[in-house]
Amino acid sequence: MELKGKKILVTGSEGFIGSHLTERLVELGANVTALVQYNSFNSWGWIDTFDKNVKDSINVVTGDVREYDGMKKIIKGQDVVFHLAALIAIPYSYLSPMAYVKTNVEGTTNVLEACLEYGVQKIVHTSTSETYGTALYVPIDEKHPMQGQSPYSASKIAADKMAESFYRSFNLPVAVIRPFNTYGPRQSARAVIPTIISQILSG
Repeated sequence: MELKGKKILVTGSEGFIGSHLTERLVELGANVTALVQYNSFNSWGWIDTFDKNVKDSINVVTGDVREYDGMKKIIKGQDVVFHLAALIAIPYSYLSPMAYVKTNVEGTTNVLEACLEYGVQKIVHTSTSETYGTALYVPIDEKHPMQGQSPYSASKIAADKMAESFYRSFNLPVAVIRPFNTYGPRQSARAVIPTIISQILSG
């Protein structure tokens, strides 16, 4: 799909992957709307660090994927939606499983329903390698069983299945991607690859 001139929404645009995607879409000539989670600090996350010319090219909106009416207003008129907004910290999911259900499952369902209502041309739902749990065999392929080893992974499995159901039930043009160990600038130092690099550098 040619993205130049397309109206594209990125949820979770203020995060590690979302911010890089947002910048790249601007470079490709897309008309980008960046959804950032509302917060009392009035912060746009990594978007705050963008060059002024990039930042000025983006329509930044604050909202919450858990609020269906708000998502409808944001998604209306969009051609493409990249859905990255999610709660991601695995340890915290053990402390508050319902929060992960609300954001990752219900939030994703809100996005899918709004995309269906307004005839969005393409939706890319970002999942995680955590849906596969501890590998039963390697290399892992798409036929590998999904295992809910944590409330986080279970919530992402449920979100993936909602996306699949909207494709099968309503022919919604949604694709699910499951990144493995992404790394690069802006990544949390707690992630596995930055941790290994830090250990090597420190001897």
